[in-house]
Amino acid sequence: MDEQDEERIILGLTLRAKGGDVDAAKLLFAEKAKRVRPVRFQECQSLDELKIEFETYMGMDDITRAESEHAAKAFDRLFKLITVRDEAQKQAAAATMNISGLLLVPFTDPISWEAMAEKSQAALRVHARN
Repeated sequence: MDEQDEERIILGLTLRAKGGDVDAAKLLFAEKAKRVRPVRFQECQSLDELKIEFETYMGMDDITRAESEHAAKAFDRLFKLITVRDEAQKQAAAATMNISGLLLVPFTDPISWEAMAEKSQAALRVHARN
């Protein structure tokens, strides 16, 4: 069945429901309850954007129960994904900060390198013993 056939059937049911046919009205109501408008939560990149989109969608005047359940499930799924993604980014940034430190090399003349190396080795031995 294509869209034209579907529209023709819905139009016929609407006319019959307006004429007083209770069964046609029940069919229209059940069909409308099944339809779910698309949720645009996938485009959200942050929790703030997701919250705004969810509130906008749930605040529509003619939202159905199926649409609200669908939106709640999509919100929960995307909330978890964004939270996990953000936490992974924070952990990666923290790991990068721990790994990549600045190495300060003092400027000295080559004659004092040997004395500095011996001093550094002695400090390492003391540290290793403690």
